Amino acid sequence: MQLKVIFAGILVSIIFGFSFLFTKNALDYVSPLTFLSYRFCIAFLFFMILLVSGVIKLGKKPYWKLFALILFQPVLYFIFETYGVQRINSSEAGMIIALIPVVVNVLAAFMLKEKGDLFHYILVGAGFLGVVLIIGFDLSKGTLLGKIFMFFAVLSGALYSIYSRKFSKQFSPEEITFFMMMTGAIFFTLMSIMKGEFEIQFNIQTISSGIYLGILSSAGAFFLLNYMINKASPIVTTLFSNLTTVISVIAGIAFRNEMVGLQQILGMLLIIFSLLVTTIRRQKVSPSG
Repeated sequence: MQLKVIFAGILVSIIFGFSFLFTKNALDYVSPLTFLSYRFCIAFLFFMILLVSGVIKLGKKPYWKLFALILFQPVLYFIFETYGVQRINSSEAGMIIALIPVVVNVLAAFMLKEKGDLFHYILVGAGFLGVVLIIGFDLSKGTLLGKIFMFFAVLSGALYSIYSRKFSKQFSPEEITFFMMMTGAIFFTLMSIMKGEFEIQFNIQTISSGIYLGILSSAGAFFLLNYMINKASPIVTTLFSNLTTVISVIAGIAFRNEMVGLQQILGMLLIIFSLLVTTIRRQKVSPSG
């Protein structure tokens, strides 16, 4: 089962790693809310096809309890992430997302009552230093706002990881993912219409991004992510966001000619180092974790 979790984590990281690139491409043509509507409508339609064909099944359960989880993701997370990616390059967005495991470690100490020793918090501090290096000192209005949005996305993603473990004991991965996609489709479509932004675009960038993010990144990757959370702790599952970061940087450089400085690379390495050491130490203390 551990190998299945690792394989799922690698697939999730690859899919999410390219998601920043596809989001950036689509936002060249449509507004953030409109694209989120495209993305989740495609994902929800895909899940409806699976439901009608009998590939997935929904039991009779109190799904209203998922509201707290769905509020953090997809609603808050994707609002902040999409507006953030609109203002900064996809490589930088991917690197900031690497902060999620660091925040999960901090929140776990308070919300899950997990205590660490001095060295543990030194490693967490190293992760924060890495984020400071990634963000740099470009405080121009557009760039700063984009980074602030990404930080709120990080916080939303971390809270989702913490709470999702609790809900995974009552709901299956397909049930959680189905209601995430349904909520995203309804919420973002209504928001886009209310703001007068909704429009239909048929250019190749928007269509390809909608299909990739709707089917692979939203439906597929979130199903795998919810499966991982069902089988392992949130601290373990969020570690794969480091691989997501590396892939997003490579994709940004290769396909959008984005530049990444030595300072940002050093920051990313600091985050990865701190999390790898933290994981190794946790495994020694609790091999079954």
